[in-house]
Amino acid sequence: MSKQAAKLLFGLSVLALLASPASAEQRKANFFDLLFGQNPNRQRANNNNDGGDRPWWQNDGSNSFDQGTPKKRAQVVIPKDAGSGPDEQVSGLGMGTVTYAPPPILAVFDPTFATLTTTTPEAGTIRDLLANKATPIKAQDAEKKAILAYYKTSEFKPVWVQGGHVTEKGLKVLKLLARAQEEGMVAKNYIPEVLTDLDNMDASVADDPAKQARLEVGITLAALHYARQLSGGQFEPNRLSLYNDIKPTPVDADEAIRGMTTGVDPVAYLEDQAPPQPQYKVFKDELAKLSANTTVDFDPIKAGPTVKSGKSDPRMSALRARLIQLNFLPENSIIEHPDLLDQDMAIGLMAFQTSSKLKPTGNLDANTIKALNRDDTKTKRQRLIASMERLRWLPRDMGIKYVFVNQPAYEATVMANDGPLWKTKVIIGQPTKQTYSFYNQIQTVVFNPKWGVPASIIVNEYAPKMRKDPGYLDRNGFVVVDQRGRQIDTQSVDWYNVGKNPNFGLQQLAGDGNALGELKFLFPNAHDIYMHDTPTKNLFNSQVRAFSHGCVRTQNPREYASILLGWDKDKVAENLADGQTKSVALTDKVPVYMTYFTAWTDGNGAIQYYDDVYGRDEAMAKAFAYAPAVKAPAVPANVAQTTSGTVTQN
Repeated sequence: MSKQAAKLLFGLSVLALLASPASAEQRKANFFDLLFGQNPNRQRANNNNDGGDRPWWQNDGSNSFDQGTPKKRAQVVIPKDAGSGPDEQVSGLGMGTVTYAPPPILAVFDPTFATLTTTTPEAGTIRDLLANKATPIKAQDAEKKAILAYYKTSEFKPVWVQGGHVTEKGLKVLKLLARAQEEGMVAKNYIPEVLTDLDNMDASVADDPAKQARLEVGITLAALHYARQLSGGQFEPNRLSLYNDIKPTPVDADEAIRGMTTGVDPVAYLEDQAPPQPQYKVFKDELAKLSANTTVDFDPIKAGPTVKSGKSDPRMSALRARLIQLNFLPENSIIEHPDLLDQDMAIGLMAFQTSSKLKPTGNLDANTIKALNRDDTKTKRQRLIASMERLRWLPRDMGIKYVFVNQPAYEATVMANDGPLWKTKVIIGQPTKQTYSFYNQIQTVVFNPKWGVPASIIVNEYAPKMRKDPGYLDRNGFVVVDQRGRQIDTQSVDWYNVGKNPNFGLQQLAGDGNALGELKFLFPNAHDIYMHDTPTKNLFNSQVRAFSHGCVRTQNPREYASILLGWDKDKVAENLADGQTKSVALTDKVPVYMTYFTAWTDGNGAIQYYDDVYGRDEAMAKAFAYAPAVKAPAVPANVAQTTSGTVTQN
């Protein structure tokens, strides 16, 4: 080699070193880098934009996605083809977040009331209030109609305020409304507009019949509003997310007023409107514990060497106390050796590690200690409040047998007779192609399904694949058909000019490589979402499983089919063996609930908390700021304790 060539080679080497930072100096991608595709050390995509710097949920496996070994739950290496495949519509709704807009409220009045006669001065004042267009009483439409109908039918007789004083029933109702926060609700939204505080109600309306009438109707409205929101939710789900397709059924407004006003105990009636699911009381009790203190007192577990199951360490007493406090170990557990990490503690520790998205080893290591010492009170309160609200969106009677898919838990459970019959891991939609929340009925199981590829996936995924690899479709069992349904050569399509609305169809035939796997479970709905098998079984090993285009992939589809159809495993296998596509209708349709609970109970009744993968808890938390602008009156001790008589100043 000449000296000139050697100098040139040396110069190029120096430039290469200067242009490429040493690996030790490369910045490690954090969670947000990975989430939003900003890997500082990744090469940019080439010009055809078939991969490149995209968020993890948009990566279809067509490009390398080197993130290294994940050290945290959020840093997940997405396996090849994680986001491509199944018969799923790309929603195009992004994260689906919308700015919350409360339902409109209307003045509660009927001008025709002015012509009606009344028998007492009190009734006359109530009638005048409800006949006045300028009334300060405002309510949602259903509540407005029910209030007007009730007072007209009852000839405007008061229930809650009589003789210038709040009645015993009225006081009990106001006491309940003042404790609405115990239900994860906002107490100020259920206070009659005429009141500025609850400490001197009688004085607030004394010698003023008009104010007494406003308080009378105001208590009716507040209690009615409370009953309907306790039974059907504080928020309309579809106003929180475009991916919510749920229409809760709150108690009928007319029925609620009758229940409150004609019964002996209006409080008992109102309390009975809470969701009947056992999880609701568990959440309510836990919310009370967390609300009692802004922080939870506990002795932090000291740092130290890893303690394996069966080994001893002086920190075991602190560990045992913390696991009991977090409900991962019963208080009456037998203690034979105080310093031993025994089997019961190891099991409780594994449950805690699982809930904290840590590897469930049953050993006390540094990451587990860090998680045990973290106070997640605020986040847990938010999870509980959101989950209590979503329980109000569920039907009160969910059925004897049903399927419950909890998206944040990545889990589907077949419930029978109020208990879990069978569970499986699932894969849900990517954050920008979310699985909707809705309720339906499973009607059909399809064996050896074919896959008709949606136009959006043809355009966004398979056209780019074919431009890079013209043999891709043929190798993977796809066929192209023209508008008459005739098969045509995949090479005859101009994949560079497909357009938004292809004039051909794409279908993947049944077989081992089919994106739907062996089985498909249908429950017809407006979102083209269903459950199905998948050939990418390795994805179920990931802790975060939000990879699909919206449909729900199941880990154990043969067992699932056996339970739904009432067949044994051999009959399921026989129907798959011939490779023919066939549809089998269920003898009895099975309700399926596509839900979103970031707090839920496990088989032992302990609360498990999950990540807000779609940001729906966050959207709900923001929506509380849009509640009606009502001044929150002070709630004195005598209101919280008194159960009868009028309220007077201390």
